[in-house]
Amino acid sequence: MSKIRYKYRVRDSKGRVHTGRAIASSAGQLRRALNSRNYTILSVAEEKGLLKRLSISRVSAKDRSIVYRELSTMLKAGVGITQSIDIVSETPNRKFRQILREISASLENGFPLSVAMAGHPKTFPVVEIGVIKAGEATGNLVKVLDELANVTARSAEFTSRVRGAMIYPAFILVVMVIIGAIIMTKVIPPIKAIFESSGSELPLSTTILLATTDFITNYWYYIIGGLIVFLIALKFFLTTKPGKNVGSYISLNFPVFGGLNQYVFLARFNRTMSLLVKSGVPIIESVDILMDSTVNVTYKKALKSLMRALEQGSAISTSLQNNRYFPKMMTQLLFVGQQSGDLAGTTTTLADYYESEVDARLRALSALLEPFIIVILGLAVAFVIISVLQPIYNLTGEF
Repeated sequence: MSKIRYKYRVRDSKGRVHTGRAIASSAGQLRRALNSRNYTILSVAEEKGLLKRLSISRVSAKDRSIVYRELSTMLKAGVGITQSIDIVSETPNRKFRQILREISASLENGFPLSVAMAGHPKTFPVVEIGVIKAGEATGNLVKVLDELANVTARSAEFTSRVRGAMIYPAFILVVMVIIGAIIMTKVIPPIKAIFESSGSELPLSTTILLATTDFITNYWYYIIGGLIVFLIALKFFLTTKPGKNVGSYISLNFPVFGGLNQYVFLARFNRTMSLLVKSGVPIIESVDILMDSTVNVTYKKALKSLMRALEQGSAISTSLQNNRYFPKMMTQLLFVGQQSGDLAGTTTTLADYYESEVDARLRALSALLEPFIIVILGLAVAFVIISVLQPIYNLTGEF
């Protein structure tokens, strides 16, 4: 029997997490080997080759939402979990279809659904895996899948609205750059020859325009190369610890967009917290899951501080009330929700509020960007026209 290479993640009896690789004839054999060493298995997945890892296809939140809904429906009808996964694996998304088949194989080898999903961290966010795990532990998997389907669909819609609002300004910006490049490289050079043959002194704006045209025409490869090097260096810098700190700070404090990014995070924080609490995940574990799923370093540090405060018995608002990235209104409502035992309801209300605020800010931003872009475009066109026509008028005046 051929051997298969697996990667796994386990927790030992002291709570320490270990990752490793192992070769086994099946996932079931690996499961028995890990269990014999008193490990709690967190994830197991077959290690893929380089070509499969480089796959550009992706699984969207909408894809996951549909599968969660179908799983919930079949489990309600009494269909077994493995058979349900086999049925929903016939999804149009080829990558997702393969992943679901691998999950089905893991289930057949004795792994719970949460562990099988955890073997695919790029497809299933840690939050969704935590919710599934809580559903399995409490026996409410059907209810959890229903709630997960609703929240994932809503999250997909929210993300789509945020991205959609940015498409128009980005499109206009790209068109401006393309048109500008065409004018500089195709329209201006022939006119430059006419100006040079006249021998007359050129206005400052025309001199600047012609110098810019020369630079772009003669050194365009340096410009493109420099831009590529800059983007690679920037991407590398943002993967370092100082880079993550700087990037997180800028994303939350950049004029106009900083406030929008804050509200987007707060909306997702409350929506996810509501999902986790409703699913029966303890508050400390919920914050831990949120911290693991948060990319922004500033918020990650705040959530780590919050988790420590909760472990010491403090209220949820204690750690957040002095953090300027968490509004006082939100921390006060979280405190009330925790004290009243309705934290899930409070976070749902807060999520609805911040999502509506994000929508309002996006509409206002779009309304402001349109005239701003038109003004910038008008100024650029006016500069080119003046730079070209002024020396022509000067030439005609000399005759």
